[in-house]
Amino acid sequence: MSAFLDRLYRKSFQKHPPDCREYWGRYEGVLSIILNGVLFIIKGVVGLLSGSIAVLADAVHTLSDIGSSLGVFFGFKMAYRPADCEHPYGHGRMEHIATLGVSFLLLLTGIEFVRSSVKAITDGREVERSLFFVGAVIASIFVKEIMSRVSFFLGKKIRSETLKADGWHHRSDAISSVLVLFTFFIPRIDGYLGIAVALFILWSGITIAKKAVSVLIGEHPSSEFLEELKTFVKSFDFVEGLHDIIINNYEGTKILSLHVELDSRLTFEKAHYYSEMVEEKLDEAFHVKSVVHIDPVDKTDSLLREIHATVTPLLERFDFVDSFHDLRKIGKKRISVLLDLSTKRAVSRREEEAVRETLLRELNQAFPAVKNVIMKVEPLFSY
Repeated sequence: MSAFLDRLYRKSFQKHPPDCREYWGRYEGVLSIILNGVLFIIKGVVGLLSGSIAVLADAVHTLSDIGSSLGVFFGFKMAYRPADCEHPYGHGRMEHIATLGVSFLLLLTGIEFVRSSVKAITDGREVERSLFFVGAVIASIFVKEIMSRVSFFLGKKIRSETLKADGWHHRSDAISSVLVLFTFFIPRIDGYLGIAVALFILWSGITIAKKAVSVLIGEHPSSEFLEELKTFVKSFDFVEGLHDIIINNYEGTKILSLHVELDSRLTFEKAHYYSEMVEEKLDEAFHVKSVVHIDPVDKTDSLLREIHATVTPLLERFDFVDSFHDLRKIGKKRISVLLDLSTKRAVSRREEEAVRETLLRELNQAFPAVKNVIMKVEPLFSY
């Protein structure tokens, strides 16, 4: 199916490449609105003529999909409005605010159809059977599955979690329609399947709401993105290392800051030139606005290299420690060792002090001149 969609959209991508996220987001929204509108009418007619609560619940589920697709359409439209004085980072998160509104409508719909289905069970109403009704529901299943595949395909192409969420929305509708089919073959099961469909609606609403809220709060960047970023920066032959990666994603505008380690023997002008080079290349390759901070690394200090070799296995004793950086020393007769620590989770003051005391004790034994360890634990949003 993916290969077929690749061939189908090949010419369209030549005219509107995946970088045109607004175009493809709005395209998916319009396509979903049209097809969902047709399916809503078909299911609504079948539900009314057959008297099936489950089919009517499924029809309203499809109607809610129109609301979801409207959210996708207007979300992308508003998300790509230019930045203004009140919103200097742009309007990219409107996409997720619209999605959150749609999820609330789904929850209300699901609750209402639980109530209607319970009433259908207590009334014991029979559903009228017809080959036309069965054929209409089967056709809607195929259409919804194709819609979900298109949404997943476009979501992957333009890297949009919103389109992927809409794809799951379409697929949940297809699954609920499969359940609805049973109402035409098993007597008095209509109300029970209506509850099952309503639960699918509620599940869809909760899942979509959780994802939208998670994005709005701020999510951990993917490990693939971080690995790709680190590999890219390390490809510059003058870069000794990098750390303190901080990403603020405003959906359309990404603010990236990071610390790059350079040889301390470089002149200030040369180091500044390198930092601007990295910024320019990052902006171009990752479509971000980056800020690169320079950290000098002393490659000539043999004692510092020995301290580094000693600290590395010591920190491996603590499972919550991820890495360390900015290792430096102050003083000659009484040396203070300074370093920054990155952790895999939040650490308590007691755990932090245990690490510091271990480092001080072991370093003092190996290097008697080391009298103090000053350690800073990085925040969890710094990678």
